[in-house]
Amino acid sequence: MAQEYNPETKGGILAQVQYYLHLALKWKWTASLFFISVLTAATVYSFVMPPVYTSSGSLWIESNTRILPFEDVETLGAETNLQSHAQLLRSRTLAADTIDKLKLDQNPDFAKKRKSGAQAIDPQDPIFREGLIDLFLKNLRVTSVERTSLVMVDFSNRNPKMAADTLNALFEGYIDMLIRKRFSASEKASEFLNTQIAELRTEIESKERELNQYGSEKDILPLTASEAPTVSKISDINKALTEATLEKINKLNYYNQLKAAPLGGIPDVPEGSLIQRLREQYISLSRQYATKLTTVRPEYPEMQRLKSELDSATEALQNEMQNLIRNAYIDYETALRKEQSLQKLLTDQKNEAYKANSNSVLYNSSRIELENRKTLLESLSKRQSETDVSSKLKGMEALNVWIVDKANYPLKPASPKKRKNVLIGFLVGLAGGIGLALGLEYLNQTVKTSKDVSSAVGVPTLGSIPAFDTENRHKGPRSEYDKLKSMLGGKDDPQAKLKAKVKGRRHTDLFESGVVSVGLNNNSSHSSKIELIASREPQSIQAESYRSIRTTLLVSSPPGRIKAYLFTSPLAREGKSSTVSNIAITLAEANRRVVLIDSDLRKPRQSRIFGTKNNVELGLSQFLSSTIEPSEIIKTTAIPNLSLITSGPLPANPIELLTSERMDNLVAYLKRNFDFALFDTPPVLAVSDALAMGPMADAIVLIVRGGQTPIQALKQAKQKLDAHKLKCLGIILNGVDLFEQDGYYAKQYYSYSKSD
Repeated sequence: MAQEYNPETKGGILAQVQYYLHLALKWKWTASLFFISVLTAATVYSFVMPPVYTSSGSLWIESNTRILPFEDVETLGAETNLQSHAQLLRSRTLAADTIDKLKLDQNPDFAKKRKSGAQAIDPQDPIFREGLIDLFLKNLRVTSVERTSLVMVDFSNRNPKMAADTLNALFEGYIDMLIRKRFSASEKASEFLNTQIAELRTEIESKERELNQYGSEKDILPLTASEAPTVSKISDINKALTEATLEKINKLNYYNQLKAAPLGGIPDVPEGSLIQRLREQYISLSRQYATKLTTVRPEYPEMQRLKSELDSATEALQNEMQNLIRNAYIDYETALRKEQSLQKLLTDQKNEAYKANSNSVLYNSSRIELENRKTLLESLSKRQSETDVSSKLKGMEALNVWIVDKANYPLKPASPKKRKNVLIGFLVGLAGGIGLALGLEYLNQTVKTSKDVSSAVGVPTLGSIPAFDTENRHKGPRSEYDKLKSMLGGKDDPQAKLKAKVKGRRHTDLFESGVVSVGLNNNSSHSSKIELIASREPQSIQAESYRSIRTTLLVSSPPGRIKAYLFTSPLAREGKSSTVSNIAITLAEANRRVVLIDSDLRKPRQSRIFGTKNNVELGLSQFLSSTIEPSEIIKTTAIPNLSLITSGPLPANPIELLTSERMDNLVAYLKRNFDFALFDTPPVLAVSDALAMGPMADAIVLIVRGGQTPIQALKQAKQKLDAHKLKCLGIILNGVDLFEQDGYYAKQYYSYSKSD
């Protein structure tokens, strides 16, 4: 809520600092408790938490690197970028491979150690594995260095050696993953060629054994002139068949590579061809979309347009790839039919030689076929050796990704950083404590200044009674705790307790059992000092404030118009009785005949304030319940012009007595014989005594305590008075903080008045 004091217009920066320092000191115990709690928590955390070590390493990533000397193996794509590599390094697949490689699921420094007797967990349990992967990724941090090709990778663990070993294993696994991805087509081609070569070698070995056996059995002679053309023809067919077989294998290999190639990763693409242009367009659009996606949302028109172009390029590239795959398959089928045709022709020539029963022709034709098979084997072996190089790149250190710095062995723990944490705890506790104090002051919905009174109920403030400095100094943490409970509507609110006891027990029982002493002794040090201060310490600022209120009451209406004042308060313990007694003293000092009536027949205090014995001498309750004269209950006091009517013994039916005809007669008698009659009545929200007596009085004055009376309680009290058509003359603000009420200048006045 807004304060009356505006630090920016009353004193500049110094006043502003003093104002906020004052508010912080006002809640010093709460702020100190928060500060100590945060600082203690940060310190305990720093010294109790086990140390965690972080191992660091770096990778260098280049784009558009070509290191292979032959064209059939896919080169590393130019679309490589640091963000993609950073995401791949954090992939769950790579994390799972690293966990399996190092068997981290069995390492107590990584996985939680199971309690003895607990049921064993299956390492292949998907839930258990997903938990391990999440833990692995939680300890992994990947960042790309701007305007460089470096990617920094960190891994944290309680064991420094394990942190370094895990990070190195992650690097190795990442490079292996790239190789497997980018050279999968070459691996498949190599496997295919290995199978073909193995079959061909087996066939050649079998042919050699058959040829040797046939030559030994038939005792082969040199070819005759008629046999030579047949052998030459068979030789030509064999040579053509070998070339057709090699072409078929190449076509089948190319077809398999096309099927296994990723989008845009097509081998042997001619420069300037349509597929080359489509691939370049696809890569360019992919880069643009990925770059803008970091700063622009996907739903923006520009991103939607770019996404549409990328989808169109992707569809065109996919269609062109499908066309290439279909053409490659047609070429393979053509080569297969050619091979089958030559094989049939060779078989026919051999059958003719068998019919001619020429052993030399059969032998030499078989020998030529064997030589051609060996030539085919040599070609396939050369082809296989070239293709197999790409699949063996796992042993190479090159590629476009390499390790710049291997994982280091951390010598010092990365966390907890004790000094930093304690310093942060100190700063957070200090700033949070001050912020909490200011926040609580903002949330403290109690009456603090006269501006709060006027804004809440629109009633003028007759005056303010400053609080004692000693009162603020000796409140202690208990006072702030009670104030917090009151703000939060705590169940242990003392006012609620007192009201509950008053509701359930007779008032005489309460007085005799000492329940009423709760209110009397709650602020005993303050009460004993403020009571009769107008007479005891006439030079004090409090006495001067009471005299100021007296002046306001005297000039607020024409002389003789208002003689009977009824003083009440919204709640108990707001300084009502002390305020009434001091105002009575100041009026008596002004040569006015004043009578003070303790009409609180539930919890009277005036007899104790003035040192009389309420339960023995005649009082108000005895007058109202008997036929004695008013003059018999009026007692003189040590203060000239001031008389007192005590409450007398506490009755069982106070409100019936206070609204009786004898009470009307008493009020009339007092107004005739005194200049002022001041009635001290119970709180208006606790009981209805003040409301019942309201019509008898000329004016009603509400007394509230600064920083204690809730604004809502003040509003409810005013609403009750309005509902009974009782006009409130004004409000007296008791126990006000001078700094909040008038700022720095009130302090100056206080110092000046004390020096006088």
